[in-house]
Formats: sequence, C-alpha cells, structure tokens
Amino acid sequence: MLLRYLKERVRGLFSRKKEAIVEKSPEGSILIGTRDKLILGQEVAFGGNVILYANETISIGDHSMIGMQTIIHTTTHDHKEHPMWRYRIDRPIRIGQHVWIGTSCVILAGVIIEDYTVVAAGSVVTANVPKGAIVGGNPARIIGYRDPSVYEEAMSVKKMSEALPKTEGYLDKWCKDR
Repeated sequence: MLLRYLKERVRGLFSRKKEAIVEKSPEGSILIGTRDKLILGQEVAFGGNVILYANETISIGDHSMIGMQTIIHTTTHDHKEHPMWRYRIDRPIRIGQHVWIGTSCVILAGVIIEDYTVVAAGSVVTANVPKGAIVGGNPARIIGYRDPSVYEEAMSVKKMSEALPKTEGYLDKWCKDR
C-alpha cells in the first residue's frame, strides 16, 4: 500500500509536454511545495526564487515567463470557519500561453490567467484575467489591453530560448533527465 502510494505520488509530482524546455534564472532557486501537481508547456521561463505551492494543479502554458520572487499558491481557507486551518480549500491555477508575470507577484487559488496577459510587478491576482489584459495592483485590476497584433507576433515565436540567455539550473537538468 505504501509503495503504491509512493509510486502515484512520484508520478504525479511533475509533468510537462514532450520536449519541454524550462529556463531558470541563475540568480536563485525555484521552490516547489509538497504534493505538487505542476504542468509546464514549452519554453517556460522562471526568474529566481519563485515559489510554486501546488496542493492542486498549477498549469503554465507555452512561452510564459514568471518573474522572480513570485508566489503561486493553490490553497486558501474558509475564513468563516474556526479553526481556519481545518478548512483548507485547494483550487487549481491555470496560466495561459505567452503570459508575462512580473517580479514579486502573488497568484492565488482558483485563478485563470488567459493567453497573452501581462501581470504588472507586485500585483496580487485574486480573480480571473481575460485574454490580452494588462493587470496591476492589489488586488489586480485591468489597466489596459495588449494590441491584438501582439498575439500574431507571439504565435510566430518558435523558440523563446533564442531570445533568453542560456542557463543550466537544477530544474533544467531535472527536466532533461526525464
């Protein structure tokens, strides 16, 4: 029973699309919390000291960039109940393709960030973000929209890694070994 649990646990820890390339900044580490369910698309880039706390699935689409010191957290609590810690609520987070999340952002449980979105540095995302929106603040609010021609340009990107410096962090090596 314990062996089966461990096999399922290891199998569910980390999944990625075939031939996924993960870029990590050389300035720090990526902390992935316990019971992780992380799905990464192609050419996902992480800044240093990113925290992914995934009691439920975190899905990050192709060509997305997560700024340094960002926290993505799938757990919340029912604040009406006491004690709160007994009433943990886990909700998945989905981040679309070609999304740019700035430095020191917080993405909270249950949020969907659609494709081509920009999240300004220091933002706290508490609600869903529509396609192409530019959001900022605490809580994050729509402050504009990207020009739709940007979507076409983004779709033509074959390899984001050509525009980024090559890094060989532990996450890169871990992915290559799988």
